[in-house]
Amino acid sequence: MDHKTSSSNFSATVSYDKFERFELWLRDNGASFDQLELREYSSADCSNEFGALKVEEAGNASPSTSSLSSDDAEEKKEQPLTSEEPDEAAEMRGVHAKVTIPPNSVCMAIPKKCLITVEMGQATEIGMQIMNSDLDLDAPKHIYLMIYILQDRLDPESFFRPYYDILPSSLSNMPIFWSQEELKRLEGSYLLNQIADRIEAIEEDYKAICEICPQLADIATLDEFKWARMCVCSRNFGLQVDCNRTSALVPHADMLNHYRPRETKWTFDDERQAFTITTLQTIQAGAQIYDSYGQKCNHRFLLNYGFAIENNIELDGFCPNEVPLELTIAPSDACFDAKLDFWCREDSPPIKRVRVCVSNNENTKIMMSMMRVIVADAGELEAITGSGAGGGIRCSGSGIGVLVYRTCRDVRFPLSLRNENAALHNLLAVVRRALLAYPTTLAQDNEQLAGNTLPQFSNARHAVIQVRGEKEVLHHFEDFVLTSLQVIDIDQDEQFDAAIKSMEGMGKHHTIIRYCSDVIGAIRREEKRRVGRAYLCAGSRGLAQYGSRGGPGLGGSYL
Repeated sequence: MDHKTSSSNFSATVSYDKFERFELWLRDNGASFDQLELREYSSADCSNEFGALKVEEAGNASPSTSSLSSDDAEEKKEQPLTSEEPDEAAEMRGVHAKVTIPPNSVCMAIPKKCLITVEMGQATEIGMQIMNSDLDLDAPKHIYLMIYILQDRLDPESFFRPYYDILPSSLSNMPIFWSQEELKRLEGSYLLNQIADRIEAIEEDYKAICEICPQLADIATLDEFKWARMCVCSRNFGLQVDCNRTSALVPHADMLNHYRPRETKWTFDDERQAFTITTLQTIQAGAQIYDSYGQKCNHRFLLNYGFAIENNIELDGFCPNEVPLELTIAPSDACFDAKLDFWCREDSPPIKRVRVCVSNNENTKIMMSMMRVIVADAGELEAITGSGAGGGIRCSGSGIGVLVYRTCRDVRFPLSLRNENAALHNLLAVVRRALLAYPTTLAQDNEQLAGNTLPQFSNARHAVIQVRGEKEVLHHFEDFVLTSLQVIDIDQDEQFDAAIKSMEGMGKHHTIIRYCSDVIGAIRREEKRRVGRAYLCAGSRGLAQYGSRGGPGLGGSYL
C-alpha cells in the first residue's frame, strides 16, 4: 500500500485526539495491540512502583486514555515531571494490560510498513550524499534515522504523520538540554564531560553534513537536529529484519517504560513481517507492561534516556552503577620515563579512565593492575615489563615462573606485599580525591532524596540519584582499601584468619572478604616461601640483606 494514502484520512478526523489518531492509524495498517491500553498518570500516581516512567512533553496536547502497544527492548524514553515552558503539559504515560495476559503471548505486533529503518534514511537524497562521502560521524545509524524523520515530518501528507504528532516537542529531561542550574547538581561527576562531549559531537555532525549537504540547514536547525538525535537515541531498536541488521523506530513499541527484570521480549518476526512483543510471565489485568532497557549504569540511563533509577539493583543484589577513576603516572615518579613507555603501550593514552562498580569484574581487575604499575619500584618495573634478564615473573606453585606483561592492564597477580600495600594507598588517594570533587556528601544526598524538596521524576532528582550512585561506589572502594590495610600487615596466621572471619560478622561486602582472604592471603604465603628460600640460598645474613618484604613476585589471582 502506498504510504501517503494510508494516513491521508487523519487530517480530517478532528474529533480524535492525537493519540487516538495514532492508534487508529496503526490499526488501519495492520497493527495489533487489542489487549493493551495507554494510561496517563497524574503526579500523585508517580511513585517508584511505576519503574522508569515515560514523560511526553507536548504543547497543547490533550490527555487521552486509549489502547496502546509497546515492547521490551533497550529502547529509550523521556521522562521528567516538569517542563521548561510553563505552557507545556508534561504527559506521563504507561502501557497497561486491559485483561490478564498469560506468558508467551504476543501482546503487540507492529507491521514492517509502520517501522522507520536506517535504510529508509539512506535512501533519501541527503542519506545518499552522506553514504557517498567519507564523513566520520559520531552515530551513523542514528544519523540516517534522524535525516528521515527531519525531512519527512515536513510533509503534511506523510504516512507517518500520526506518529510524528505524538513525538514530544521538547526533551528538556535529556541532560544535553538541561539548564546550567540543573547541570550544577552534577558537579564532581564525569557525566558533565560526557554531556559536553555529546553536545559537541552532535554539533560537529550537523556542521559536517551541512558542508556536503547544504539542504540540511533548510530542513532542520541545529536545535532541531539535537532534538532528533535524542529522540532517535532514546527510542530506536536494534533489529534483524529479513536477515539484515538494522536500527528502527517502532511506533507504540517505543512507549513502554523501563523495569528490571524484564517481563517481555521483542523481536522482528520475519514470518509475520512485523515487530512483536511477547510476554515472559503472566501480566495481570490493569498492571503496567514494561520493557527492559537492559542492565545499565545510571549515567547511561540519564544521558541517553533522560532518567535515573533510584534503586538500580538487580535481583541478585548487583548494582551496575559505576564511577570512572582517572589514573596516570606522576611526573615526579623516579621511573617516570620507563614506566610511561610501558603505560602507553599499544598507543594507549597517558591518562586512563576505568569505570568500576561494586564488583570484582574485569574493570576492577584492570584498575588494580594499573595501580600495581603506578606504584612499582625499579625492580618490579623491570620484572613486569620484561626488560630484566628473566622478564616478568609470577608465583607458580612452589616456584617462580616467567611471565611478560603485554600492557599495564595485564598485571592481574599481586607483585609483593610492598607493592600491593602501595597500590592500596594509591587507590585510597584516588577515591578520596574523587569524593572531594563533589559539593555534597553521600549523607546529604540521601537526606535530599528522602525529603520533599526534589519532586519525583524531576531533573534535579535524577541528578542527585546519579551522583549519589557514584559516591556509593567510591565509598565501597574506600572501605575496600581501609579493610585491606588492616589485615595486610598481620604476621601471625591465627590472627589473620580471625580477622578474615570477623569481616563476615561485620557485614563486609563479599568482594572485600574475597580480596583479603584470597589475594592478601596468597601474598603472605608467597612472602613466607620467599623468606624460606632466602635462608636456604643465602643463610641468615643473606636474609637480613634481602628483607622480608622486598623483591618482585606474585601471589593470588582474585584481583
